[in-house]
Amino acid sequence: MNKDELLAKFQRLGKVLMTPVLILPIAGILQGFGNAFTSPTLTAAVPWLAAPGFAIFFSILKAAAGIVMSNIPVIFSICLAYGFAKSEKATAALCGFLGYMCMNSVMGTFLTATGVIDPANLTTGQSTILGITTLDTGVIGGLLVGAIVAWLHNRYYKIELPAVFSIFNGTRFIPAVTLLSCSILALVMSFVFPFIQNALGALSEFIKTTGAFGAFVYGAGERMLLPFGLHHFVYLPFFFTSLGGVETIDGQTVQGAINIYNAILGSPSTPFNIEVSRFVMNGKVIFAMFGLPGAALAFYKTALPKNKKKTAALMIAIVVPCILSGITEPLEYSFLFIAPILYVFHALMAGLAYALTYILQFNVAGSASFGGPLLSLIFNGIMGAAKGSNWQVILFLGPIYFVVYYFVFKFIILKKDLKTPGREEESDDEAEKAPKTVISDLIPAIVEAVGGDNNIKSVEACFTRLRIQLNDCDKVVDDAEFTEKLEARGIVHVNGGVQIVYGNMASNYATQMRELLGME
Repeated sequence: MNKDELLAKFQRLGKVLMTPVLILPIAGILQGFGNAFTSPTLTAAVPWLAAPGFAIFFSILKAAAGIVMSNIPVIFSICLAYGFAKSEKATAALCGFLGYMCMNSVMGTFLTATGVIDPANLTTGQSTILGITTLDTGVIGGLLVGAIVAWLHNRYYKIELPAVFSIFNGTRFIPAVTLLSCSILALVMSFVFPFIQNALGALSEFIKTTGAFGAFVYGAGERMLLPFGLHHFVYLPFFFTSLGGVETIDGQTVQGAINIYNAILGSPSTPFNIEVSRFVMNGKVIFAMFGLPGAALAFYKTALPKNKKKTAALMIAIVVPCILSGITEPLEYSFLFIAPILYVFHALMAGLAYALTYILQFNVAGSASFGGPLLSLIFNGIMGAAKGSNWQVILFLGPIYFVVYYFVFKFIILKKDLKTPGREEESDDEAEKAPKTVISDLIPAIVEAVGGDNNIKSVEACFTRLRIQLNDCDKVVDDAEFTEKLEARGIVHVNGGVQIVYGNMASNYATQMRELLGME
């Protein structure tokens, strides 16, 4: 595969994943408002927000958003299988979900049986996913399953098996081969993925002991691992374990950056500590509130004239949760697969933001645990100035990030003619179309026998019958034509159509007929 073919594959992947990406903005907005207005800092400053009615309302917003934000891997698996399937896309989507659940179930069962997972004491990297206790492979697991299912589907969705197995002909074979393949994938991941997790654990130790450079690695590494769903392995150990520090505050010993920062907020005299603040995403305040909005403006400015309105609407929708609550994924996923070079630049700038905020002692948390960047800046930064928040750093560092992101993104987009949001040409590019497989010579004859393509409303199949809905049933030829010349075992006339008995080939014939008629 040459460079151009590889780039085309990435661009197609980006287009396929735009469907789940477009789900993220509304989820981000809901989660942003939910997190912001239920944060302890805000409810302490505005007590009436803690009233039951408000608390329930904002908790509902968080719960609704959580369905999307907590299940991005399985959404990607389904969309990847659906988007790359040549035909019978519903079956591919179903198998994307089935394969993802199978991988997690087999992996969880195997690792629990071998003692690696203790369901009562889950460690970092182990979690309950859609009710299954398993190893959390993040987005990388979803993408692997989706890619495998798409490949299997396109290779076998018209398969013709020996007569004894013919009940599994065509699309009915896909769920079976998906379960088998994803079970094998689960066993492979059970051995391989723990090594990846251990490597990330070693990275955490390195980050803690290397000062400003460690802060850079923390920020850049967390962003670089986002596409694989492994970013939480970078920050979670610092959030909740002694890696994030152990402090005695007002007589109470607390550990983990989140807990220590919360204790500092609740203490009347304890000042902020940059060795704690750097692990609660202080650098994220800079690139989420200023850097990525600059990138969004670049996307709008470089969009094709006919696409500017819809690009503006999309950018506004994904910038709001970015600034309000630090939910950057909707914006990042909009260009991650389409323009990887821009994402690498963004990850490096994120790392630089963490390094600069460490050096400049910027003690404003960017984590959603504290309401997100904007509210944290107001309530923890400006209102916590007496404790040494040094919030003023954002007044000069923020605009610099906005300008740098805007001009660098704009320059690279135009220089390399990247198909970022708003620059997609709507065309019937043959390179984007999956090649059709060979259609049986019998199919055109069946179409003619039922009155031609203009007479056919829909084509489906049950286990043995090709079910065709027709506009005019009088145009169907004599029954003998089907049994004597078209290899049918029989034909049943029903209200509005016919059901032609083809045994276990019915499913394959339905698929081929829909392709011939352009029904998919």
